[in-house]
Amino acid sequence: MVNFSKLIAQENQPPEIDPRQLFGSLQREPMYEYLRDVQGDVLDEWHERRNERDLVIKMNTGAGKTVVGLVILQSLLNEGKGPALYLCPDLYLVSQVQREAARLGIKIVASGANEPLPPEFYDSSAILVVTAQKLFNGRSRFGVAGRLGSVSVGAVVIDDAHKCVDIAHEQFSARFLKESPVWKSLISFFESELKQQGVSLWADIVEGKGDTCIRVPYWAWQERRDDIATLFSKNAESEELKFVWPFLKERGVLENSTAVVSGERIEIAPFLPPIDLVPSFDRANHRVYMSATLLDDASLVKDFAADADSVKKPIRPKIGGDIGERLIISPSLVDPSLEGTIASGLVPEIRSAHQVNVVALVPSFSQAENWKLFLPDAKVASRDDISDLIGQLSDSDSNVVIFANRYDGIDLPDKACRVLVFDGLPQEHRLVRVIEATERQHSPILNRQIAQRIEQGIGRGVRSRSDYCVVILTGRDLLPFMSQERNQSLFTEDTKRQIEVGKRLSAELKSASANSYRAILELVSQCLNRDPDWQTFHRNALQGSQPTPVSTDTDLAVLELNAWQFALKSNYSKASDEIRNLINSNDDLSDVDTGWYLQKQAEYLHHIDKASAFEKQIKAHSLNRYLHKPPEGIVYRKLQAKQTDQVHLVLAWMNSFNDPNALVIEAKRVVGALAFGVNHNTFEEALKDLAEIIGFDAQRPDKEAGRGPDVLWRLDNGHYLVIEAKNQARLDRAAIYKAEAEQLCHHATWFEQNYTGQPYTPVLIHPADTLSHDAYLPDGAKIVQKGDLQQLVGTVNAFVASLTTKPVSQWSPQDIQQQLATYKLRSTDFLDNILRKGAKKASR
Repeated sequence: MVNFSKLIAQENQPPEIDPRQLFGSLQREPMYEYLRDVQGDVLDEWHERRNERDLVIKMNTGAGKTVVGLVILQSLLNEGKGPALYLCPDLYLVSQVQREAARLGIKIVASGANEPLPPEFYDSSAILVVTAQKLFNGRSRFGVAGRLGSVSVGAVVIDDAHKCVDIAHEQFSARFLKESPVWKSLISFFESELKQQGVSLWADIVEGKGDTCIRVPYWAWQERRDDIATLFSKNAESEELKFVWPFLKERGVLENSTAVVSGERIEIAPFLPPIDLVPSFDRANHRVYMSATLLDDASLVKDFAADADSVKKPIRPKIGGDIGERLIISPSLVDPSLEGTIASGLVPEIRSAHQVNVVALVPSFSQAENWKLFLPDAKVASRDDISDLIGQLSDSDSNVVIFANRYDGIDLPDKACRVLVFDGLPQEHRLVRVIEATERQHSPILNRQIAQRIEQGIGRGVRSRSDYCVVILTGRDLLPFMSQERNQSLFTEDTKRQIEVGKRLSAELKSASANSYRAILELVSQCLNRDPDWQTFHRNALQGSQPTPVSTDTDLAVLELNAWQFALKSNYSKASDEIRNLINSNDDLSDVDTGWYLQKQAEYLHHIDKASAFEKQIKAHSLNRYLHKPPEGIVYRKLQAKQTDQVHLVLAWMNSFNDPNALVIEAKRVVGALAFGVNHNTFEEALKDLAEIIGFDAQRPDKEAGRGPDVLWRLDNGHYLVIEAKNQARLDRAAIYKAEAEQLCHHATWFEQNYTGQPYTPVLIHPADTLSHDAYLPDGAKIVQKGDLQQLVGTVNAFVASLTTKPVSQWSPQDIQQQLATYKLRSTDFLDNILRKGAKKASR
């Protein structure tokens, strides 16, 4: 029976638009009796600014931003500003929003991948919750620019906005595996240009090595534009292109894309997402971006074309310190020998003693399998079972669940995660991001993005102010990053304070206990057993915490976006001017980033002025040797003596870290890559880094300039080492081949031409020390075999370990000199002890 009196009463009452009043009117479950203070703060400010088109909401993990997003959309629906769309990065979060809406009493509808959009969305009677993939694809049911029938959206909330940005990039990109005929055609287009960028890199790609990649030079891409368009058009219905080609074929997009080739696949991606090709998003009247820790707000401006002035004024709670309780510890900073005991020792003991759930965040599925070697009953989450595993964590105890490359979008409240292990730096998986990370090594801009992903990850285990969790940081690449002072300023204020608490406690454990392993277990127990003094100590540490200032990269993002939009209209002169303005208006850009932006300017300029473009490219390459090598005009930049000696270079390296044990962790990261069988690019970079640790200068001429040896060292006494690394040769090789010996001869000739009269030693790193009968090495050449390499690794490890016996600030130049002498790492010692072996000649 229809209750007409209820319907009449509802008709006589205008719908609430004030978010607090609206929340009070909802038929919600008892668990939502009141808004939290942080939710009320955010909704009040949003209500005051509700007429601004783009708004950013920043709330700490677990503060209840899903409730905020749903109330905002319902308020806009009540105001007649629909249809309303709630955008999630994946189906797991769609389900989470559905559950939250049901508890609140807010009507929502969903739509699967191949399903039509529901009528309740069109008539604004319900909020539509979908994944970002549903909206951002070339055959979207929301419509694509240039086609009839695009859906008008009044308001959209983008949850986990940072992840949706990544998804948008993926959805506008095309990928072809090596087996694809399109891959073969593209490679044939660019083979000569790719070889020019690096013969050894090209050889790796031919061999199918997936960890090697090269960016196709922009001049080659532009020159073959018509051939690429024809190829893609013929294959438009293929699985690789059918959802992407509708975007790539639009005006200016393909011309302003980049291609990256690896031994396994090729990736084509526009410089920025052409977001205007999705009118439902681009023309929405209200766009609200929500994120827990979105420090890099610039991505919203650059990638989603959000209003920069609004983005600079994010909405956030009035008070900090609401992040919840986290004990963040790094066992290796207490005792470096604990680095390998996390999965094999600490985690099993903690799990057994406390019967708690443990979650490990690792960068790859291969690393997840390494965990399972020690914890066979651990579950590795996949896309298909993530909801089930999170449910298992919420409903039972003593589980170990491993998430690979998943640092955001999962909620693990309360007992679901009492111990969170963050194992290793997040890795990039899109080729465009992988090559950019190589081209912009040590870029402050990229380091901020890495810090953001770390912060997202360590926030998974604490989802409210009353929640608590132990966070264990481990990994030979993670801890050096976290320990460098220049990176610590990149985290939010709350997280920085919690990291500082962990450092203080580590120092306390180091000084107070002879058994570091047991001391860490006891500290963990104090947190998990709810020691009142620990809780007070943590609470005091966070008292008075203030919101973190907004990122300053927004101005750069505006200029990058302007350049991109000019380029789409083929106004390349204006596009080039915008990048020039970006460089000129930012005096604090590092050389790495300045070079990178100069290359971007050259890329736009090449469309209209090739000569000027190559002049820019030569300058870009001189600032950043990992960028494109211009087809002509490369001037090799010689390795010059620095204005200091070996001792002071070692001290400078030490002073870049704020904890003595971090030196050991960084050294282990470097020497861990100095092994036969390791990818040659990783090996050569580690060999370059090793020089820095022991106070020598180094460069990679072949990588940086396209010719010369793999690695060049300059010792403190002015002697050079010309190094050819064959560490990927089979260990059972009996002889050094003629071609390998000739390479070192060529490099010796190259050195003599570039460093006339300078003393040097040719060095071949190789498993064999015997020359084949037709092979000849340059005079004075030395061989470094597996045993020699292991000796060097052991010596450097011992040297660095000795530097941890007192704080970095207490080491004098005389002390360092003594340590270098003790471990025979001075220039003369190095030549006498490591490079002592010549090659033998094989008998016929």
